[in-house]
Amino acid sequence: MSSSTNSTTDTTTDSTRAPAYRRPAVVLLATAVAGVVAAGSLTATASAAPSPLRMNIVKTATIEKDNPRHNREKGNNCNFYSGYWKPSGDNICSTSTGGVKWRSNNWCADFVRYVWKNSGAKTKHTDPWAGSFYRAAKAGTGKWHKRGSYVPKPGDAVLYDWDGGRPSLGTNGWDVDHVGVVIQYSSSGKKLTTIEGNTTKTSSGSGKEGVFKRTRYNTEGGDVVGYVSPERR
Repeated sequence: MSSSTNSTTDTTTDSTRAPAYRRPAVVLLATAVAGVVAAGSLTATASAAPSPLRMNIVKTATIEKDNPRHNREKGNNCNFYSGYWKPSGDNICSTSTGGVKWRSNNWCADFVRYVWKNSGAKTKHTDPWAGSFYRAAKAGTGKWHKRGSYVPKPGDAVLYDWDGGRPSLGTNGWDVDHVGVVIQYSSSGKKLTTIEGNTTKTSSGSGKEGVFKRTRYNTEGGDVVGYVSPERR
């Protein structure tokens, strides 16, 4: 999500959304990438195949989803991804992985920018706040797309606002509560498949917070505000 000093919307409200599942009609895919399991692989249909950068982002997100050394937080929001981006969050965690000392923070944004950076995408101007992806796009890192004006593509960052009657950016993106990585999009029901950090496995909110594949919707009811397209470094 955002920062250790912000509300814990990622870990509470996020988990209460219960999407209605519908059969996909169109799926965006890319050529299978070595090391990516079928769940994260993509094949092209009528639309152009995703770029190598977008394929790398899907690959990296899928690897992290399946990496038990990184993909579950411990108590007090201790997680690997905020540790990678030190000084993100608080230095109260005892776990270390691969030379990275975990830190405590709401960490959805730290996860997405980790995935982008380790896939070759620009992350300049992003920070631990989910809305920083919007602000970064306005500053030249990627491109902003408002929901309804754009067809989501694999590798995009998708921004959500859980609060209020209608999803919005607020002032300069400060209403954004959560961010994830788009893996697939189906025009039938406007269904999104995402991989997100600082979330639960299902919409029930039960279980440990971690990196999970989720089903969301590109609608106001799905709480989507918009998307940021990645840009190669």
